[in-house]
Amino acid sequence: MNIKHILSTGLIFGALASPNAQAQLTVTVDSSHPGAQVSPRLYGIFFEEINHAGDGGLYAELVQNRSFEDDEERPVHWAPLGGAQASLTTEGMLNERQAHALRLAITSGGQGVRNDGYWGMNFRQQTTYTFSAWVKSETSYKGDMTITLTGADGRDLGQTTVPLKLKGGQWTQIKDVAIKAEASDPEGQLSLTFGQPGSFTLDVVSLFPPTYKGRPNGCRIDLAELLEALHPKFVRFPGGCYVEGQTTPRNKLHNRFEWKNTIGPIEQRPGHLSVNWGYNITDGFGYHEMLQLTEDLGAEPLFVVNVGLGHGWLQPYDQLEEYIQEALDALEYANGDATTTKWGALRAQNGHPEPFGLRLLEVGNENANFYFDSNRDQSEHYFERYIQFYRAIKEKYPEVEVIGNVESWGTDEPSWRSQHPVDILDEHYYRSPSWFEKNFNKYDSYSRQGPKIYIGEYAVTQGYGVNGHLTAALGEAIYMQGLERNSDLVIMGSYAPIFVNEHNPAWRPDMIRFNASQSFGTPSYQVQKIMANNIGSRIVPVSVSDNSLPPTIGHRMGFSTWGTKAEFRNLRVIGSDGSVLLQDDFASADSPVPSANWETFGGEADGRRRTQSQWAVEDGVLKQQNQRAEGSVLLCRTQLPYEYTIHVEARRMEGNEGFIIVFGAEDDENLIWWNLGGWGNSQHAIEHMADGGKNTVGAIRGHLEEGRWYDVEVQVRGVTARCRLDGELVHEFTLPDRQSLYANATLDEKTNELIIKLVNPTSAAQTARVNLGYEAAGQARAIVLASAKGSDENSMRQQLNVSPVEYPIRIKEGTTSLDYPIQPFSLSILRVKVK
Repeated sequence: MNIKHILSTGLIFGALASPNAQAQLTVTVDSSHPGAQVSPRLYGIFFEEINHAGDGGLYAELVQNRSFEDDEERPVHWAPLGGAQASLTTEGMLNERQAHALRLAITSGGQGVRNDGYWGMNFRQQTTYTFSAWVKSETSYKGDMTITLTGADGRDLGQTTVPLKLKGGQWTQIKDVAIKAEASDPEGQLSLTFGQPGSFTLDVVSLFPPTYKGRPNGCRIDLAELLEALHPKFVRFPGGCYVEGQTTPRNKLHNRFEWKNTIGPIEQRPGHLSVNWGYNITDGFGYHEMLQLTEDLGAEPLFVVNVGLGHGWLQPYDQLEEYIQEALDALEYANGDATTTKWGALRAQNGHPEPFGLRLLEVGNENANFYFDSNRDQSEHYFERYIQFYRAIKEKYPEVEVIGNVESWGTDEPSWRSQHPVDILDEHYYRSPSWFEKNFNKYDSYSRQGPKIYIGEYAVTQGYGVNGHLTAALGEAIYMQGLERNSDLVIMGSYAPIFVNEHNPAWRPDMIRFNASQSFGTPSYQVQKIMANNIGSRIVPVSVSDNSLPPTIGHRMGFSTWGTKAEFRNLRVIGSDGSVLLQDDFASADSPVPSANWETFGGEADGRRRTQSQWAVEDGVLKQQNQRAEGSVLLCRTQLPYEYTIHVEARRMEGNEGFIIVFGAEDDENLIWWNLGGWGNSQHAIEHMADGGKNTVGAIRGHLEEGRWYDVEVQVRGVTARCRLDGELVHEFTLPDRQSLYANATLDEKTNELIIKLVNPTSAAQTARVNLGYEAAGQARAIVLASAKGSDENSMRQQLNVSPVEYPIRIKEGTTSLDYPIQPFSLSILRVKVK
């Protein structure tokens, strides 16, 4: 039976309990000691132009390469029609901001050009689209231009014809032309054809669908509505590494984000190359549009400014006047009076007379790491840079809260290594599900005497599946519980990144995935949504008794590789009594792999075939021959006892890393492996994978020679193991007990509801006696995010495979407790009306 159907009926809790559930837990809410107020701006979002998040994503423009700046040699994404000749030109530009335009030679009526959009244009029947462009002809021209919405198969989906009266050599704007689609196509194109021969130049060719809240030059509706559903309290923008830019011999410093180039009419925006993420940006979704979207979402803006540092470049720290003034001008644009300030007046001219109310400004992005004596990690003299910004900002805008950078990698204990004043510190964490789980209590012991904390970027980026699975999301939910419980200190947090166009995944995972016509949220998105929408206003202490879950281990062994060809021979597995449990000399040349004794794991994910290992046996050697394979597992079918020792010889062949010995395995989602020569052949590490989420148990520096045979030994004693390489002990570890349930609670003082959040990241169903600490008023409900497996994901084909379900809880008025069955792999939010 479908569990979502059961939940939707509001049946009594006993119907959900599993006969294999562990002993009942007790969750106790301590209403007699209410804590601090929950931060009113705790959950927000972080937007960065990455993965075509803006251009080709949130920014609704349908035409790709609309200003012909994406390539200096040819008009990419544009194709001539009917024998027209199309080429780029740099002569007679529209203005000094535009470097290239499209020259068209039309020899007969009906010729023209076509744009393919961002991997297609989504046309919907009976929807009106708005076209604009600049055009000129070499000589005076009187004729017409037909604008056609074209299907992927060439069908005419809707068109309009515009009469042209062009004076030779003069630019004319075609503006606000409405075109209605008479049919739908999610992969459409835009075609422009001319009725008479001529020589034309086109620039800034634009096509917009209806936008979020009807904003001109605005946002794609479905993507903005996914953001709206998060009810963010703030929006951090524009990045990220995108703020810093990355130098190239051609672009030098001009690929960083410069907000003054991103405001005003789109034809006045030059755009720039994002070297960091590998594509040209129109800057159509610019500073003003970001502020406008933030306002439309009911959120506060948080602007990140450049401190004169980037990837591969720096401005001397004693020559920062331009950068400091840029930050001050940004504040004036956002907040300045529309009649008495230069930038405030320009904001009003651009359509927003009232101030935006920018009160949060971050000085730099990930610029306080380790190498303050150089720019090896974009940190050169960060604190000397920071204090110049801080003083200038506080002198003119004392109400602005200034956010400083701390270490963004290489440590789990970042700190403000300066005596300079700072209001808020920005911490970043990209880790495994188990890291987030283990850091549930991270902020309990932080000092309350220093600056406040902002978790500006966090996400599971190790062991997350393909697009991001439920186990990853539950790890993040556990961490968020800790943020809520400590939100007197941790006043803001934002997952990162938000968006990925499925045609340009430069970073994974991301919480919203989309193409030209569809979009969906991953389980991480669902966690962000229901956590933020059920936050409460006051912290209430919670304790959980009998909350320890012993680790479990599987009974199979095997092999894997990561980006490397490898070979194995002379396998023996010996029992603790000296008996031979498994032996394979791989002597049969025609022995198939996989075979009756071995099976491979891997397969399709979100409609794409994972890169498979290619196992073969030859001359007594087991070979993995696909250098591209990453983590595909070959497991022996033999079930091993609780104690055994693996002996095998192994060597790395071609590729970047070493080889992997798998043990304690149940399947490819529940195993332990010894990764030798991992991380670019720089480390040996034990990695434990549970329910698809991977955690590094121990790591040391280590390197493997190519082509050399190594003697590998793994001694397994239950949940303890010792790993030896050429007889030398490299790792000795014991899997720790796991907390079986994570809980926190808040009180919504407006609705008088107690909000209890319960996360079960394990495969064991549980039953909890929840002592409310209050008398129930007779009304309660649950919001549950759960699925059958921790590795379950959402995809374009199954967009709501992992999605929350809400149902009523039957509870008597006056009762002070309830028994709640907790599903495996679940986040449950209980909202109980109390007296």
